[in-house]
Amino acid sequence: MSWLQKAVLFFKKDAQHTQEVLSVSQLQEWLQQRSQEVVEQHNLLPLAAEHAKILEDKRWALEAQLDLWLKKVRLHPSANEIIPLFREVRQTQDLLHFSPHPTLGEVLAVNQELEKRLHLLMEKIEAGNFLHDFSFILEKGAPADTNPLLAALLDLDAQRKKLDLKIEDSKYHALQVIDSKAEYMRQVLARLQQLSQEIESKKSRLAATQQKREEKEKSLQQLRGDKKNLDLDELSKKKKELELKLEEKEMEILTFFSKLKPLLQQYKEIEPSNGLLFSYIKDPWSAFFQDEGLLVLDILGKMAAQLREGKLNLSQDTIVSSISALEGVYNQRLKEVKVEYTELQRGLKEVTAQIHHNFFVVKVDDAAYRLDHYMKQAQKLKEDISILEGKSSKLQEVCMREKGELQSLIKSSLGREVVILLY
Repeated sequence: MSWLQKAVLFFKKDAQHTQEVLSVSQLQEWLQQRSQEVVEQHNLLPLAAEHAKILEDKRWALEAQLDLWLKKVRLHPSANEIIPLFREVRQTQDLLHFSPHPTLGEVLAVNQELEKRLHLLMEKIEAGNFLHDFSFILEKGAPADTNPLLAALLDLDAQRKKLDLKIEDSKYHALQVIDSKAEYMRQVLARLQQLSQEIESKKSRLAATQQKREEKEKSLQQLRGDKKNLDLDELSKKKKELELKLEEKEMEILTFFSKLKPLLQQYKEIEPSNGLLFSYIKDPWSAFFQDEGLLVLDILGKMAAQLREGKLNLSQDTIVSSISALEGVYNQRLKEVKVEYTELQRGLKEVTAQIHHNFFVVKVDDAAYRLDHYMKQAQKLKEDISILEGKSSKLQEVCMREKGELQSLIKSSLGREVVILLY
């Protein structure tokens, strides 16, 4: 091996040594170790404890000062503006109570909330008259260049910034951001795994459903190939023919009375108490079906007479249409339709009874129903799988993007090369 090959191999091994390969499951522990290193290297725990002690001391001092100022403010014309402001200051001071041995997280959480509260308070002071009109709360001979409450708040804010700057220099916040992104990626991966399980479950159900469908198709083909099916085809054909003829009779009656509706409504004014007439206007088919003796023929005869005598107030088109409908129809055709419809009904009833009592028909219908059920179920499962695979594909893209961003963030913030494996 030449010296050049040895050199290349050395640098390759060195690069591999500095690069860390971590699975997502290992990443959390790795980040905890880096966080612990940062805390120890920069003495963040003692720093946080000292910071908490300083803030508490400043709280005590400001509380004592507020008590003195409040006595002077009560009778001042600006009391309505200043007292609510003092109340908010006390509420902010309540944040500055720490446990005997405060954790770093506890102190940083207080610091974060303190920043919001202080900036709001300082904005309120700067926007009001109290910013310049504050001499009434000062002791005699005290300098009157700066509002003392604003100065105290600025002092608290300066102390807060000291800790924040040291935390920022330590990269502790960067680690928190990295950990937050890593947690998001873990959640995405967990959802991705859940989707994968759902897809596999539905694929398994789809395979079973398709097998059942094939079995039902084969069974139905065998049944339809049986000679008995000839009877079924004939019965079904006859049933459809009878149903179609019944519909034609019904449509004939509805069309006839539809043409006569204006005439019926006009004639109703002559016989307003005629219930049968009202029934034919409202629902002509039901009225005709229930009119066993065809009493409507008498009404039609009277209307025809009234029409010929010109006693009905109708438009010329309506008169022509009504005469056309009545001529040669109401006195004979209605009776024929009644008889024909009754015979068709009886025929349909007989065919339906034959079908219902045909065990073979029931078997074919059942097989067809089950086949249809499995076909619909298979189609629904395919649609579900397609939707889930679409969601899975999008989540995989999110995972790859988050992985790249996380690796880049670790490198830029911590200066470490990390390759994250998505498992």
